[in-house]
Amino acid sequence: MTFTPTAAKDGTPTVCHVCGMHAVGIGIGKPTGDPRYLCSECLTLLERIREVRRFDPYEMKAREGGMDAAAPLVEEFGADLSEWSEDQVLRFVGTIWRGCADRLHKTLSEGEAPF
Repeated sequence: MTFTPTAAKDGTPTVCHVCGMHAVGIGIGKPTGDPRYLCSECLTLLERIREVRRFDPYEMKAREGGMDAAAPLVEEFGADLSEWSEDQVLRFVGTIWRGCADRLHKTLSEGEAPF
């Protein structure tokens, strides 16, 4: 899992440390360094998140959620992405991102290892 700073230079929350969605001002970082801000959905899963030792298997499971979420759009718009409009591509990418986050949240909330 690649970690992106979760705060702008002025300390404003940017992205969730766990799922990459929009973060709120609560983090799990140490007093120095990145605050590791979380989104509101990940905050509800804080205890589960703290139990995870390796996020790689969770990330792979999340990708399946993105793929499942994107399939209807590929069916609707066609398989040749070069023929899609910019709006269609933006919708597609947003759908994948949301599908990944939703699957990650679901996997974490179920409390079972994704392998």
